[in-house]
Amino acid sequence: MKTAIIVDSTASLAEDLANHPDIYQINLLVTYANGDVITDTTDPVVLKEFYHRITKDKELPKTSQPEPVHLYKLLKEVVDKGYQSVICIHLSDKISGTFKTSSMITDEFRDALNIYMIDSKGTSFVIESMVKQTLHMLEKGLSGEVIQAKLEWLADNSTIYVMFENLENLVKGGRLGTISAFLGTALRIKPIVVFDQGEVKVFEKVRATKKVVRRWQELVREAVKDYPNGIDIVFAHGDAETEIIEIKELIQAEFPQFEYRVGYLTPVLGVHGGKGCKGMGLIPKVTLD
Repeated sequence: MKTAIIVDSTASLAEDLANHPDIYQINLLVTYANGDVITDTTDPVVLKEFYHRITKDKELPKTSQPEPVHLYKLLKEVVDKGYQSVICIHLSDKISGTFKTSSMITDEFRDALNIYMIDSKGTSFVIESMVKQTLHMLEKGLSGEVIQAKLEWLADNSTIYVMFENLENLVKGGRLGTISAFLGTALRIKPIVVFDQGEVKVFEKVRATKKVVRRWQELVREAVKDYPNGIDIVFAHGDAETEIIEIKELIQAEFPQFEYRVGYLTPVLGVHGGKGCKGMGLIPKVTLD
């Protein structure tokens, strides 16, 4: 069956996937306090400007989910192109209304399409890895129902850890008190948050970046034991490319057999992560039986 894959822009798709004829994307938006609006993007020029600007502006920009009309038009296009099925993979329902909106609109097309909705319970390169694994499953001829079940398993078993370089954006966004941020900075505490079933929670508070890196190495070792079929190891950052590459190379030296991915967090995610944030995602490989 001819199947389309729809993701949202936080997936940060690599160029080959973004240009794949069966992959489509809907874009979230960022609105600055002065009314300027940018589309969520992986464009390196826009990303550099975004991360520079959020360190200067006193007020954080707002993020918003894709316009429903864009998804509606996209689904009509998918039907007109002769697709029989569509797999939608979106960022965590706990941090955005995108999944709910997409579910509501796609319901209107169930007479024309077999629709499989996936809450990634994560974002960024976790979604990208899900897309790559979906393409592989489609090539192997797995049914939509089997693919959906395996993607749901992936969502439940993939983990994202994020370290914040500073806590200013958490304060601006109302997620952390000013006193806590001051103490965290003064004591060189690096909070690590984790996506736990789609919800962002504090995982650990570690003093100094080197200790964070050592903890991440331990987490990779644990994941390697837990998922003998293999894992994807991905790294995303808020304009901290040099530092995140160094971390990646340390882990890759110990586990050279796995696939690695390094890139920027899109602006929608960078609003909350802030400049300098660093994330690691561990995504197991699904079995194809």
